[in-house]
Amino acid sequence: MTPAGPNAPSSVLPIATTAFAIAIFIADTFTHFDIAVPVLYVAIVLMAARFCQRRGVLLVSVGCVGLTVLSFFLSPPTGPALTGLINTLISILVIGLTTFLVLRSQSSEVVLREQANLLDLTHDTVFSRGMDDAITYWNRGAEELYGWTREEALGKVSHQIMNTIFPAPLEEINAELLRTGRWEGELIHTKRDGTQVVVASRWSLQRDERQRPHAILETNNDITERKRAEDALRRQANLLEQTHDAIIVWEFPGMIIFWNRGAEQLYGFSREEAIGRHSHELLRTLHPLPTAVFEADLEREGEWKGELTHTVRDGRKILVESRHVLIREPDGRRLVLETNRDITERKQAEGALRQAQADLAHVSRVTTMGELTASLAHEVNQPIAAAITDANTCLRWLTRDHPDLEEAREAASRMAKDATRAAEIISRVRLLFQKGTPQRGLVDVNEVIREMIVLLNSEAIRYLTSVTTELAADLPQVMGDRVQLQQVVMNLIMNGIDAMKGVDGTRELAIKSQPAENKQLVISVSDTGVGLPPQHADQIFNAFFTTKLHGTGMGLSISRSIVESHGGRLWAADNSPRGATFFLTLPTKVEAH
Repeated sequence: MTPAGPNAPSSVLPIATTAFAIAIFIADTFTHFDIAVPVLYVAIVLMAARFCQRRGVLLVSVGCVGLTVLSFFLSPPTGPALTGLINTLISILVIGLTTFLVLRSQSSEVVLREQANLLDLTHDTVFSRGMDDAITYWNRGAEELYGWTREEALGKVSHQIMNTIFPAPLEEINAELLRTGRWEGELIHTKRDGTQVVVASRWSLQRDERQRPHAILETNNDITERKRAEDALRRQANLLEQTHDAIIVWEFPGMIIFWNRGAEQLYGFSREEAIGRHSHELLRTLHPLPTAVFEADLEREGEWKGELTHTVRDGRKILVESRHVLIREPDGRRLVLETNRDITERKQAEGALRQAQADLAHVSRVTTMGELTASLAHEVNQPIAAAITDANTCLRWLTRDHPDLEEAREAASRMAKDATRAAEIISRVRLLFQKGTPQRGLVDVNEVIREMIVLLNSEAIRYLTSVTTELAADLPQVMGDRVQLQQVVMNLIMNGIDAMKGVDGTRELAIKSQPAENKQLVISVSDTGVGLPPQHADQIFNAFFTTKLHGTGMGLSISRSIVESHGGRLWAADNSPRGATFFLTLPTKVEAH
């Protein structure tokens, strides 16, 4: 016989079964009763079923039949032989029938045990209860979740042991269960340690052969953390409803699944109208990037910030400051949280401010050019006078008895160069006088410096100032407005010359350009003048602050605004032993072009 496994009883039961079988054999063989004693072998089969598997039970049954037959032949005849034969056959038949029923019961038990083992493997809680709600089965998942062992839970009323809180009266739930055979909902259970859990519960009604309800199978899935997360999301959603920003959640490739009150107020579309629509189609989005590039950036970085143009319900176009955050769901969905803030009025105000600054800068340039009238006249007069001299020289060479064409050609060539030089000076002056909207483009800063040195050369000579340059070769270009940058350099050179007007001794103006860290370049204009005003060095960039007798106090203020609008910085420092140096940095933007 094969033991049933590690949970089989001790050897007492097999020994008792063997002894009982021997006793039945002796009683059947050597005693004379009016009953069919071999029928008692049925008890042997039933006892063997407690500690034997299928094969063992079959062997015990065959052994009992064999003992019955052996006893029939060994026992002395005490009555009609037919009667003894009939009793023996009846006993064999009963033993066989009992064995069949035992084996069938064992098969059912094996199936039930396998099913129970499978139920023990699941993390969900599974238990069954009778129609009186007393627990009849309690799986390992239930032990782990609620804290009661199987032995502690069996026989207890489930709703009492777990203090169940139902979403509806229990009578209504039971009525639905009896009517439909199933019920689903959320329950609140109290565990052994006193803490509460929220479970998604499913009840299934079990019926017997006569279709009468006899048990309820209940499976529960712990959703406590999910409910907490949902509550947190609900609170966050309530907060999102309070913000004035438009908050939209859409699923790739753009279907809207959330539309807050701020979005309703900004765009004019109700939540019902927006949800399910494609966001870009609904708002007719004008994006600074192609769709494929934008989606690739969002996938790679997980976030995108920028400005978008949207069309609201009444047809107006608005500019929004937008932030997109990619959210990857566990189920593989890709959601995008989009936050938009209307900056239309701010941008309009910024545009008006930029125009006002440009107008003010133009006034400052005109004022500065007015102060330079005498120097500019001298600067223009030089090449014109030289051109006139060369023209007269050319005429003399041509009117000789034997015209010297080579000399005349050289004089004409010098005349052309002088005229070109005068035209360039006039062109630069006209450019500085020109009024218009700032235009950004790639600018060679070294070229701007050289142009301003040429333009202000007469002013430097007038005040006995020597100008030296140290300009880095292959200096990266910057993205900026050429006229505005010319104005900054002109202001700094003019300030340096002005600072040295009343100084005895060497008057030197040194201009340098060189690359700096973080993809920037730095320009410095250094003089040997009076230096920064004592006690007021921190005010020199304030509007209307000036140390000049007839100054407007706008030059450095405007210069700093221009530099900062280009993403740079302008500051000053005293030199030793005298003079001051003005520094400005500008970002190089070649890669952005």
